[in-house]
Amino acid sequence: MVLEKLGRSLDQALRKIRRLPLVDKNAINDLITDLQRSLLSADVKVELVFEMTENIKKEAMDTHLTKAKRKEFVITLVHNELIKTLGGKPAPIRIKPGKSNVILLVGIQGSGKTTSVAKLSRFYKNKGYKVAAVTTDTYRPGAYEQLVQLTDQIGVKCYGNPNEKNAIKLAVRETKKAINEGHDIIIVDTAGRHKEEKELMKEMSQIEQSLKPNEVILVIDGTLGQQAYSQAEEFAKTTKIGSIIVTKLDGTAKGGGALSACSATNQPIRFIGVGEKIDDFEEFDSTSFVGTLLGIPDLESLVKRVQEAEVEIDPEMAKRMMRGKFTLDDLYYQLKSIKKVGKMKQILAMVGGGNIPDALKDDAERNLERWEVLLNSMTAEEKENPKIIKKTRKRRIAIGSGTDYSVINRMLDQYNQMKKFMKRFLQLQKKGKGFPGMGKIDPSFFSKLGKDFKF
Repeated sequence: MVLEKLGRSLDQALRKIRRLPLVDKNAINDLITDLQRSLLSADVKVELVFEMTENIKKEAMDTHLTKAKRKEFVITLVHNELIKTLGGKPAPIRIKPGKSNVILLVGIQGSGKTTSVAKLSRFYKNKGYKVAAVTTDTYRPGAYEQLVQLTDQIGVKCYGNPNEKNAIKLAVRETKKAINEGHDIIIVDTAGRHKEEKELMKEMSQIEQSLKPNEVILVIDGTLGQQAYSQAEEFAKTTKIGSIIVTKLDGTAKGGGALSACSATNQPIRFIGVGEKIDDFEEFDSTSFVGTLLGIPDLESLVKRVQEAEVEIDPEMAKRMMRGKFTLDDLYYQLKSIKKVGKMKQILAMVGGGNIPDALKDDAERNLERWEVLLNSMTAEEKENPKIIKKTRKRRIAIGSGTDYSVINRMLDQYNQMKKFMKRFLQLQKKGKGFPGMGKIDPSFFSKLGKDFKF
C-alpha cells in the first residue's frame, strides 16, 4: 500500500478511539498527540501538522454531541481534514475534445518529470487520444534521448532537438509541429529547476506564457520531505499550477511532502507514481486514498479495476470463497485473477489493508508460479480437502514437484489464513457489524463483481 507506514500509524491511532466506550477530552488530546506524531514522522511540514490537528481538536471539543455519537464524529473529522489537506475534490479535467491540448510538466531536478511525461502519455493514449511528447530540457545531457527511449516503448512520438540551446524557442517550435501533425494532447517536459535558480524559474514562466497550456502540472518527489512545501510554493508563484503528480511513492517513501505540496499550491494531486515501470501510474482520488490509509475499504475503486481488467469471475467459486468453503484450486485461480487487476498489495489495501493476513499480502503474487507446480502434483482429493495433507503426502508432493517443504507449508498456511478471514468476514456481515475498520458492506457490491453472483 502507498504510504503504508503512515497508514498503519494513523489506523492505530484511530483504533484506540474505536476501542473506547466513550470519547472524552483526554481521549481527544491523546488522539491529537498520536496524529501529530504520525504526520511529523511522515515528513509533513510542522506548521501544517499543527494547523490540521488544531482544526480537528477545535471541532471535536466544541461541537455539542451525545457521548455515543462523538466517537464516529471524531473519526470523520480526521478523515475529512486529511482529504481537505490533499486538495479535496479531484482536479477538474482540462482536456477539450476535438482540440489540441497542451500539458506542461514542471518540477525540481530528479523529481521524475521525464518518466512522468511517458507515464502520462501512456495514460492518455490508453484513453484513445493521439498523444505526443515534447522535451524542452536543454541543460541535462541525454534528456532528449531518454524521453525518446521511453516514448518509443509506448508508441508515442517525441519531439525535440538536442542541438537547440534556447528552451523557449524549442518549446514553441516543437509544440507547433506536434499540433500541426494532428495530436490531441501534447505533453511538454521542462528542465528541472530549484526555487533558488531565478533565471531558470523565469525561463519556466516564459515557456508557460508562450505555450499557454491547458494545464501546468507540478511533479513532486514523494521522498522530498519537509522542503516540498517551499519548493511547491515557489513553483505556484511562478506558474499557474493546476494539479500535482507525486512520484516515487513506492518503497520507503514517507510521502508527507505530498500533503505539504497540496497545501502550498492549494491544488489537488491528480496522479501518483508507485514504481519505476511505465505502467506504475495511478489516478488519485483523495477520498479513497485517505480511506485506505485509515483502513476504510475503497470498494468502488475495486469494482472499477475489476471491470476495466475484464476479469471473468466464476459465481460459484466466488460463493465458496465468501463462505470459507473453497478449495486450493479456487484460491489459486482467484489470486491469479486478482493479479490481472493490479499489484496484490494495492488490491488488498482496497478491502481494508490492515486487516488482511500478512502472509496473503507478502507471498501471494510471488508464489503463484510455484503453486501451480504444486497443485499439479496433488490429487483431486487433496485439493478439495487440504486438511488431509500430512507428512507422508507432503513428502510425495515435494518429490513430485521438486519443491521444498517450506513452499508447501506456506501455501497451506495462506490457504488457512484466507479461509479464517473469509469466515470471520461473513459472520460479521451477517450480524450487521462489518469487519473491524471496514464497516458493513452492502451485499449489492458483490453482484457488481460478477453479474451472476449474489451474496
